[in-house]
Amino acid sequence: MTMHRYNVAWQNWPGAPGLSVFFTDPAAGNPDPAPLRTFWNTLAGLLPTGLTVQVPASGDLVEEATGQLSGTWSATPVPAVVTGSGTGVYAGNAGAVIHWLTGDVVNGRRVRGRTFIVPLIGSGFESNGSLSSATITALTSAATTLLGSSTWHPVAWARPFKGTVKNPVTRVGSKHAVTGFRIPDLAVSLRSRRI
Repeated sequence: MTMHRYNVAWQNWPGAPGLSVFFTDPAAGNPDPAPLRTFWNTLAGLLPTGLTVQVPASGDLVEEATGQLSGTWSATPVPAVVTGSGTGVYAGNAGAVIHWLTGDVVNGRRVRGRTFIVPLIGSGFESNGSLSSATITALTSAATTLLGSSTWHPVAWARPFKGTVKNPVTRVGSKHAVTGFRIPDLAVSLRSRRI
């Protein structure tokens, strides 16, 4: 079984480029980047002015069991670039995280995905360093709308594991339907992004 992979590219801030990765289930429908673009556009006011987020109109098909590429997908039209409109100071490595929840357990752990929203503008935080209530409201609204879209079928991927000397169990990868989300009321920090 395959997954659609969306590599969402971040640009134009100290520490750029960045990448946020999402997966959807081809068995549930054709790829549709529009709901993902709406998600990011809802958050534009929390992103520093000039920072850009590009949702792709094409991407890879990834085999869930192995992680190997098996083809490509494409959709039209190309989503418009989302440009941050938040003003004020910010730290390039500080922001928030959304945990994408599933009802499944693999190897004794709940399967979940994560999306880091980093960086956030300084006013996105309270004076004690936690997220502001307005930030949590905006993140909740964006995540609710994304999961509520009839054309967006997100999955979290439990990656394959080859096993080690201490843990010789080998497992294949598997995809799991995202059924909810959680937004911790705390600041998160990223040391780097994979590109």
